[in-house]
Amino acid sequence: MTFSLLLAAVFVACDPPEPVISGIPSQPLLSAPEEEAPKKPKVSKPYVKPQDTYVDVRHLCGQRLESVRDHIHDQLGRRQNTRDLGEVLGREIQYTRGRIRVLDGVVYMMSIPLIEPMYRRQALQQTGFPAQTSNVLSYSGEFRINNQWDFRRIRLRRSQRDAETISEVDVWRWLPRERR
Repeated sequence: MTFSLLLAAVFVACDPPEPVISGIPSQPLLSAPEEEAPKKPKVSKPYVKPQDTYVDVRHLCGQRLESVRDHIHDQLGRRQNTRDLGEVLGREIQYTRGRIRVLDGVVYMMSIPLIEPMYRRQALQQTGFPAQTSNVLSYSGEFRINNQWDFRRIRLRRSQRDAETISEVDVWRWLPRERR
């Protein structure tokens, strides 16, 4: 009897235990929703131009022309001229205080002459961008910022050769030749 008891104990002791995974709770963390509540449609707040911004390029560039036409008219003034730039570049619209380029109904480029020459930090703020950036390329006629804030290129044209002040800002959301 002791031998059979010993043999039974060996078989029971050698039987592998059920696998246990640590860290998994016994109750589920997320339960299925009982009733799905109807989702409220997103109500977008109306656009308000920042107070210290001359032209909010960061908001306007990259948008469909139909959706920002009133904002462009408010910030750039009256439309003066339109010219066709071809199939690849779209069309250019000249306004009183700047010009835009539109391709497939989307504003992809804006050029804004500033009221007066100003330093790079001020020029960025006047066009709706943060004042500081780390990757600025410096050329004799311009400063250039590539691939920042979801924009392909920001060109800050100097007021004079090798001057530190900026007289015009050109901004491309994307370059048409890179998209074709």
